Amino acid sequence: MRYLSADVGGTFTDLVFIDSEGGALHLDKVPSTPKSAAAVTQGIRRITEAAGVGCGDIDLFVHGFTIGTNAILTRSGARLAMVVTEGFRDVLEIRDQLRPHLYRLDQTVPPPVVPRSRIIEVSERIDAFGAVVLPLDEIEARRAAEAVAALEPEAVAVCLAFGHLNPNHEALVEAALKACLPKVPVYLGSRVNPQIEEYPRANTTAVAAYVGPIVDRYIGRLESGLSELGTTAPLRLMRSDGGVATPAAARVNPAHTLLSGPAGGVIAGAHLARELGVPDLITFDMGGTSADFSLIVGSEPHRAQSRSIDGQPLRLSTLDIETISAGGGSVARVDVGGGLRVGPDSAGAEPGPACYAKGGEQATVTDAAVTLGILDPAEYLGGEMTIDPVLAHRAIERDIAGPLGIGIEEAAFGVVTVANAGMIRAIRTLSVERGHDVRRFALLAFGGAGPIYAPYMARDLGMAEVLVPQNPGVYAALGLLQTDIRHTAQAPYQIRFTDVDPDDLAVRLEALRSELDEALARDRVVPADRWFRFSADLRCVGQFHELNAPIPAPDGKGWWDAKSLAADFHRLHEATYGHTDTAVAVEFVNLRLEAFGRVPRAELPQLTAAATVAPEPAARRPVYLDRDSGCIDCLVYRRDDLLAGHRIAGPAIIIQRDSTTVVLAGQTAEVTALGVIRIKATDED
Repeated sequence: MRYLSADVGGTFTDLVFIDSEGGALHLDKVPSTPKSAAAVTQGIRRITEAAGVGCGDIDLFVHGFTIGTNAILTRSGARLAMVVTEGFRDVLEIRDQLRPHLYRLDQTVPPPVVPRSRIIEVSERIDAFGAVVLPLDEIEARRAAEAVAALEPEAVAVCLAFGHLNPNHEALVEAALKACLPKVPVYLGSRVNPQIEEYPRANTTAVAAYVGPIVDRYIGRLESGLSELGTTAPLRLMRSDGGVATPAAARVNPAHTLLSGPAGGVIAGAHLARELGVPDLITFDMGGTSADFSLIVGSEPHRAQSRSIDGQPLRLSTLDIETISAGGGSVARVDVGGGLRVGPDSAGAEPGPACYAKGGEQATVTDAAVTLGILDPAEYLGGEMTIDPVLAHRAIERDIAGPLGIGIEEAAFGVVTVANAGMIRAIRTLSVERGHDVRRFALLAFGGAGPIYAPYMARDLGMAEVLVPQNPGVYAALGLLQTDIRHTAQAPYQIRFTDVDPDDLAVRLEALRSELDEALARDRVVPADRWFRFSADLRCVGQFHELNAPIPAPDGKGWWDAKSLAADFHRLHEATYGHTDTAVAVEFVNLRLEAFGRVPRAELPQLTAAATVAPEPAARRPVYLDRDSGCIDCLVYRRDDLLAGHRIAGPAIIIQRDSTTVVLAGQTAEVTALGVIRIKATDED
């Protein structure tokens, strides 16, 4: 089979083409076009030409993108209207009273994606047990729909009080809206997030509606572009939870694609963890705009049931990814107090760092790396893209060295040091602050810039090693080809373990399985390629927060064991919070199901030749890697020349088309049969 993936980043769009029969692997990077899918179609045309195949010869195309996240960050989503229960018009304004800074008096929170003036109330009420207190009739539903139509929305969110327990009223409002606005998409809270707590459910539904038309238009343009290219391969879109969705499924709940972009690298990291036998990893994906970190424990990615994007809480299952504004394009400056700052502003793809010579003048992290000699202007993107070191030096001198009164190399190294400090904090947030000993973790570095800075961070944190995959610059795109189709479903179920009727629970779980089985059937996944994973949100009676834990599938007799599951929960509670009380009863909050449809996997080529002699350096050049050594004559190696078993003692630079790897003094790099470079402190060898 012929596999193609494309991962759209803030600066570059990465593409990978794999021919599993011919054993060919082709990689490409093209400048991103944030407002359209033009970079994707342009990249497909280029990479298929390089592979000597036609666009119609592709058998599977998997795509990761950030269009939904960008819509939230730039507040460029759809024009919304929202329908709520009478008396709940201010639910998005009141929020949940959780404050980013508990004692700060002047703090503000981002405004909701639906202003109060565009929220319509409807007279109805369902109680906390799902019983109808105030019925909703068709006349009232039609009145609300007409009020919404007068607002001329591009999408409508409907979230009624306790609608997750009884969705009949939401369905009645939807029918009325469809009659008035047949072409406007409607998103129901009972479908998007059927879960207790009014504000998180309402906001998650509103965000889904806010990005829905944007995602839909992007998918439509992409499908049109693929059709013009003659590409007929199935299109799969990366989800935030590490699975892929068909275009139809992505349109149903577009909020599942909000972290589509960085998810591919995490999935690839979990796959590599199993192959290398290194179960505990922290993935580090640094590109031109941001740096993404995620935790892998026991070869499994850590997942979160809720998160916040730009102050907007979302309650959907996602890979637990920590993102900060620290990329190659992050702008460096000296503030009014004389302090060196890096980010959060970014030069992005347009105009880009000063050295890109596209009109950007501000000093960036990339300009610092060029000034230090880490990046070779002649080798950037294999020489395909020319960068100007004079412009980089000029920007660092003007913006950093001059204001601070220091040398240009020291100023550039200061930019790198400050950028690293911010990323080290992100790693601590994922590991140390959650009870993990960061010293037993490896740091998997990828993205165009990750392998440059990872050796510094791993050294400062005392981490076990740095892993650099064979093609780090397009590693997230490679990860897109390691995923399965994924659907999720959930249902509220609040009851103590001691009160559970196993037969009733089995019926509820089977209903979820039937729902997702139909979804996989619509995706044309044959029964033999379908599999399911049950879990539940559990908590101690009296607790507010819950933990997600696996539960057995309702297959056969004796599947339900309340004592065993309670013991498992208490062990999880102990591991998560450092304490538990086994005398306290446990209760269900929600039932969850993940359904998977197996997708054919692309096998990545390995290194077939083993080293018999030491690697030969390709060049030497002056490089400034630390303040103690200053500028040194550094050996430079080409990644393509390295074979399995080759060892390189630092300081050294390893160059390849899509990235650059730094090996510091006191570190040794060794190449594995998988083509992975493992960098460890020399005294640990």
